[in-house]
Formats: sequence, C-alpha cells, structure tokens
Amino acid sequence: MSFQELIEKEREQRRLYILDAAEELFFAKGFSSVTMDEIAKKVGMNKATIYIYFEDKDSLFFGIVLRKMRIHLKKLEDCAYKKNTGRERVMNMLSAGFAFTQENLEFSRLLCTAGPERFKDTDNPLAKVILEILMKEVFLVRDVLKDGIADGSVREDLDPRVMASYIMNSSKSISCTDSDWIAFLKAEGIGYQQYVADYLRFIDSAIAYPHDEGKNPVKKKNSGIRKSRKTP
Repeated sequence: MSFQELIEKEREQRRLYILDAAEELFFAKGFSSVTMDEIAKKVGMNKATIYIYFEDKDSLFFGIVLRKMRIHLKKLEDCAYKKNTGRERVMNMLSAGFAFTQENLEFSRLLCTAGPERFKDTDNPLAKVILEILMKEVFLVRDVLKDGIADGSVREDLDPRVMASYIMNSSKSISCTDSDWIAFLKAEGIGYQQYVADYLRFIDSAIAYPHDEGKNPVKKKNSGIRKSRKTP
C-alpha cells in the first residue's frame, strides 16, 4: 500500500468514526437537539476538524442515511433477483423493507422525523445520491411488476410505473406512521405487526388477479431481472 493510500484509508476511517458518533447522538437525543460542539466533543476533535469531513450537520445526517439506504437497496435487490414469480418477488421486497425498518427502528425514527425537512430544497450532493437510490428502488419494483405481468402472476391491467410509485410511497407512509396513529391502533387492539401484515395482504390482493375473474391468463415465460438491466 502506498503512502497516499494509507493517508486516504486513515481519512476514511476518521470520517466513519465521526459518522458513527453523530449517529449515536442523533439516535439518543434527536437530530435537532444535537450540536456540532457535542459531536466534536464525543469524537475528541475540535469543531474545525469536523468541518473538514462534513460541511454541516445536515451532511452528517445525509451520510448516515446514505449508508443505511445502500443496505436497504441491497436487500431489495436480493429479493428482486430471485427466480420466483413477479408477484412473489414484489411481496418479498416489501417484507424485506419492513423487516429492515424493524431492525433499524432508531434510524427509521430519525429518517421519519428529521428527513422531510432536511430533504426539502437541498443542494447537498449526498442528498442527491440518496434520492437516486430511492428512484432505483422504485424502478426495481416497476421492473419486477413488469415481469409479473409477463409471467401471469400480476394483473396486466395495471400500469407498473404507477403501481410501483404507489407501493413505494404507501410503504414509506406505513414505516413512518405517526405515534398518535400507533397509539390509536393500540387502543383498538391492533398491533403494528398486524397493521403491516394487513397492508401486505392488501397489496398482494391488489396486484393479483381477482378470483372472480376466472383463471389467470396463460403464463408467459418469466423474463426475470438481470443485474445488467439499466433503469432510466
């Protein structure tokens, strides 16, 4: 390893160290309650050094979100590239997405509370990469729906572009359900797990052929999704 490579490796390690510290503070206290001074104190650096690696507190937020979203995208891709029917793959993707939310509750809470304001009218380059990942996820669902239409497991009267947008937006809303609504559901004897399970059943029924319309059309050969497929 060259000297320059060692310098770059050390720089990246320091950057990740700062990111980890900020993440811990954001999770514990909430984004708005944490100051750059607190982050600097936690990592044992002066604030000026922090600004070498991150332009501002929003950049720290976007850095945390970006590395989580890359993991989220990988989980969806793992489901999308399986050799199941399109309908099965869509439902597996949704289940994987909600499992990710449950496994990362503190992150999900941070994203839902601080995210809307941070992403509004921002020119932050990290935010732009995150939005690109979100669009990749929408296109991934769209392409799996197309495969489902081709293999006969998804209704052919649905526009996969519209349905993918609907599915991703409604899933985000479910993941970010307001605490007041959670309390309301709990008072009604409805747990969050049931809330999610019923939503998945709703989506599954929406994309499948209704039983009262007779047999599904003859299945075409499953085109599958290839990792080389390019999305707009």
